[in-house]
Amino acid sequence: MTIPEPITAAPSKEELDLRIANLRSTMAEKGLDVYVAAHTDNVYYLTNFAYLPFERPFFLVIPAAGTPALVVPLLEVSHARQRVLIDVEYCPYYEYPAPAGRGYVDTLKTVVGDSLKVGVESSLSIAHQGIMPGEPVVADLIDEARLVKTDYEVGRITYAAGVTQVGMKKALEQCTPDAALATIYSESAREMMVKVLFEVPNPNLLVTKFLAAVWPEALSAQPHSVPGMFDTLKKGGPNVAIVTAQANGYSAELERTFFIGQVPEGAKRMFDLFMEARRKAYALVKPGIRAADVDHAVLQVIKDAGHADNILHRTGHGFGITGHEPPWVALGSGHVLEKNMVISIEPGIYMAEVGGFRHSDTVLVTDDGCVSLTDYPDKLEDLVCLLYTSDAADDK
Repeated sequence: MTIPEPITAAPSKEELDLRIANLRSTMAEKGLDVYVAAHTDNVYYLTNFAYLPFERPFFLVIPAAGTPALVVPLLEVSHARQRVLIDVEYCPYYEYPAPAGRGYVDTLKTVVGDSLKVGVESSLSIAHQGIMPGEPVVADLIDEARLVKTDYEVGRITYAAGVTQVGMKKALEQCTPDAALATIYSESAREMMVKVLFEVPNPNLLVTKFLAAVWPEALSAQPHSVPGMFDTLKKGGPNVAIVTAQANGYSAELERTFFIGQVPEGAKRMFDLFMEARRKAYALVKPGIRAADVDHAVLQVIKDAGHADNILHRTGHGFGITGHEPPWVALGSGHVLEKNMVISIEPGIYMAEVGGFRHSDTVLVTDDGCVSLTDYPDKLEDLVCLLYTSDAADDK
C-alpha cells in the first residue's frame, strides 16, 4: 500500500461532530446521561481547543442530546472561541480560588445537575471525582475512540511523519566526530519548526513540539537516559538518533541507529539481529492480530539468538494526538490491532559492552497488513555517516 496523502488543515466541523456522535452512541450503550471530559488531550480531540490548565480546570460536558457545554475560566473564554470548532455553550467561572458561588464546582453543578449518571475519565483526580455532580462512573470512552483513527487523522499523522523525516535528515547531516549534541538538536528542531510554520495554516503552538536528540555510543544502551547537551560524538558507534514531532496536534516518531565512519564487527552482528526482529514485526502486523502476540514473536527472535537479557522494552506503542498512547504492542496488552490504528515498530537490543540498537517508525495498520508512514532509509549501508575531518581526508 502507498503512504496516504498528508493533511495539514484543521479538522472540519463535520469531522468533530462525528466524534461527538460516536461518543454519544457509546454513552447510550453504557447507560450514561452525561460525559465529562477534563483531560487536555480528550478536550482537544473533540473540539480542536488546546490549552494549559495550570490550577484552573476545564470541563467539556457532553449530554446525551443537545449542545455540549464548556466549563472554562473566564479569562480563557476568548481563547477558546478562537479555536473551538464545534457548537458549545460557554459556561465561565470567575477564578481559582473563587468567591463562594462563583467557582468551577458551582458552575459544574449547574451544568451537570444532581440526578444524572455521569461518565468521567480515569485520569480525573480523586478530588475532582469527589465533587462531580450526579452519579460518577469511570469510563474512558474517548481514549477508546482514539484507538482507531479516521482517515483525516491518518492524513494528519502522515504529515507529522514527513516532518520527522526532515528532522532526521538534518540531524544525521550534522553527525560527525566532535559534533555537539546541542547543535544537532537545535538545527534539526529549527528545520522542523520552519517546515510546519510555512506549511500548516494557523498552527497552534501549544500542540506543536519537536525533539531531535542523539544517544552517542556510550549512552546508546541506556534508551531513557538524558545525554548532556554539550556531549560530543566520536568515530564508530552505535549511536541512536530520535526525532519526534507533534505538528499542530498530531504526532509521529522516527529513530535510527547509525555509525560514523566505521561499523565495529560486533555492532554489525547486533544490527543484523534487531533488523531481523523488526522484519518479523512488519510481517505480523495486520488487523485481527493480538498486539501481545506481535510482541511475543518479535522478542522471541532476539531471545532465540541468546540475547534475552538484552531486551529492555516492548515492540511498540500507539500514536495520535500524543506520541505515546494505546494500543500498546506489549506482552501484557489486551489490544487487538484494527485497520487505521497507528503504532510504532521499535524492537531494541541493549548491550553495555557494545551499545544500543533500535530503529523506530510510525506505522499504519492497513486492510491486510501495514505501511510505514515514516519513509526513511533503514539499511546499515545507508546509516554510516561520512567523516568530515582532516583525519578522514588523510585516510583516503
